[in-house]
Amino acid sequence: MTHFESALSTVMVAFGANLSVFWILSANSWLQTPSGGTFSEGHFHVQNYFAAINNPFMVRSVIHMALATVETSMLVVAAISAWSLMRQKAPEFFLFSFKLALVILLAVAPLQILAGHESAVQVAEHQPTKLAAIEALWDDQAAGSSPAWTVLASPDEASGSNRWSLSVPGAFSWILETRPQLSQPLRGLNSWPADQRPHMVGLLFYAFRMMVAIGLAAAALMALSLLLWWRGGLSAASFAQWPWFSWAWILSAPAGYLAIESGWVVRCVGRQPWTVYGQLRTADAASVLPVGEVLTSLSVFAVLYTVLLVFALYFGSRIIAKGPNLTLEPPGLAAPVILPDRSGNV
Repeated sequence: MTHFESALSTVMVAFGANLSVFWILSANSWLQTPSGGTFSEGHFHVQNYFAAINNPFMVRSVIHMALATVETSMLVVAAISAWSLMRQKAPEFFLFSFKLALVILLAVAPLQILAGHESAVQVAEHQPTKLAAIEALWDDQAAGSSPAWTVLASPDEASGSNRWSLSVPGAFSWILETRPQLSQPLRGLNSWPADQRPHMVGLLFYAFRMMVAIGLAAAALMALSLLLWWRGGLSAASFAQWPWFSWAWILSAPAGYLAIESGWVVRCVGRQPWTVYGQLRTADAASVLPVGEVLTSLSVFAVLYTVLLVFALYFGSRIIAKGPNLTLEPPGLAAPVILPDRSGNV
């Protein structure tokens, strides 16, 4: 395979993966904000396919997820590089790969924070029950008020309140609207009937904070790394001298995946009790297949993906432990291979 073919195959795989991101997020966004047609007698009749694909949630969701995949990938590259540098393994190679990942992260991370904020604003507009759940907001907040932002809490769905909470006074309007007072009223969970709002409020509350906390912690680690680089202290020896710094980057790899999974929890659990928000309840969308068939299918998928995960971790760890083959010459510099013709002559 030539250098051009290798580059082309890499680009095509990346393009295919991002195309998958687009269609998955477009379909899931439609479940959040259905558009492009009408519901009648339990059926959705498409009138405009483009409007259905380009539903209100689609653009920001695709951007948010695409940035998340790039950021998580670069965190993995940086983590592998930090692990190798901490052991002084191929220091020149891995210092370059770490700095390359850091540069890409420095470009992506601020955009991801902005995209996440814009997605939250959109949730406030289209899914107020989800916003109330992820903020453990039980009571209505009037326009012009400056509600506190709850950092930690123990939500109690039975009483419709928080058993205890740790809050920052007047911070919620700044976080949501970047202004001292709310421009629009916000409804609390208690203003909806119990069957019209999401449950598992504690899970949603902390899944959202897990996602945000990991994103902010990663951004802080990038800023520290950039400061060290700017001051000339980011060298191969630094990773061996500062194990805490190396381990911070190593642990950022699984943290990136945890942030993505937390985001999906917020996105899908927060949509409940709806499969199609405001149109089709999850209880009515349940499969009509026998329970045994559904359980068998779910079990097969669970076992299959568990096996794939084990193999991925096993072979991935072997590849990482082995490290790069630095004896290979760059493409274009190696001596050409001359194949014999049909007569056997070179």
